[in-house]
Amino acid sequence: MGVEIVEGNPPPGELLPIWETLLQQSRSPNPFLTPLWNQLWLEHFGAGLNLKTLLLRSSGGEPLGVGVFSHSEQGMKERRIALLGSKDVWDYRDLVLVSGKEKEALGLLARWAAEGPWEGLDFSGISEFSPTMEFLPELLLSSGFRVTRDVEEVAVYLNIPPIWDEFLAQLNSKDRHELRRKMRRLGKEAAFEIKEGAGENLGERLDAFLDLHRKSRRDKAEFMSPRMETYFREIARRFQERGWLSLPFLRVEGRDIAAYFSFRYGGIEYVYNSGYDPEYSRLSPGIVLAAHCIGQAIERKLKVFHFLRGQEDYKYRLGGKEEKIYRIKAVRG
Repeated sequence: MGVEIVEGNPPPGELLPIWETLLQQSRSPNPFLTPLWNQLWLEHFGAGLNLKTLLLRSSGGEPLGVGVFSHSEQGMKERRIALLGSKDVWDYRDLVLVSGKEKEALGLLARWAAEGPWEGLDFSGISEFSPTMEFLPELLLSSGFRVTRDVEEVAVYLNIPPIWDEFLAQLNSKDRHELRRKMRRLGKEAAFEIKEGAGENLGERLDAFLDLHRKSRRDKAEFMSPRMETYFREIARRFQERGWLSLPFLRVEGRDIAAYFSFRYGGIEYVYNSGYDPEYSRLSPGIVLAAHCIGQAIERKLKVFHFLRGQEDYKYRLGGKEEKIYRIKAVRG
């Protein structure tokens, strides 16, 4: 069958069950590849985009993968197609591909691109561990394209051991000592608790998170525009309906001093954004909250605690490992 082109912004509803099934059959499903994430982003930022959703099928008609692309046609020599999304709010972008059949599906895509009018292809947000990174560059090269692969960002993640002591043991001695010291100091100086905010009073808890987020740094305050706030609130509401939202707070003497805006999906906790009150910096609220959330992730038997993009020092002091995020660009040779 090859490549089936589905037009429409947003993609038509009848495609969504196929997409969901493909995602569950893929090697590394994540919330940024769900139909819901794509729908929400299009509603808030993607109106007017020209979209092509590519459904990749085997010769027998079996769905092998799906990818949503935006495209531009700036004259006959400037036709380009790019994976849907934006760097400011998407930590990952990719095609959704059935595990074990990724090379077959990407071969269909490469041949379709070579036979079509596209002068350039752009695949941003691709993890170094993705099958797309493994197979697509060589397939595009063999189809007559010139290909570049550049690191556009670094993400940091932590493989979660089964017990807390093993987590501490995998830290170096200095980081282990410092983490224990910070956690003890908070306990000595103030009464504190870790409070989950994803619940019946979600709107109120989002108000508290957004206040902490804006207080954290000037660039975060600038990022959280009224439009972006509306987007975050909609993500929170819709993800809570699916059971994917986590909104933990560190509270000291009844006052919120740090919070995470996180997703739990597929056995992984993704820390999407964060905030803290600089007035309490002496208590190291960010790293203390992270440590407690890692402890809770261990109790829930999650596989990975993912800090996502950004190379902040505290991620490494908690044992984080780097994951390179690539941009693959192809132009006709």
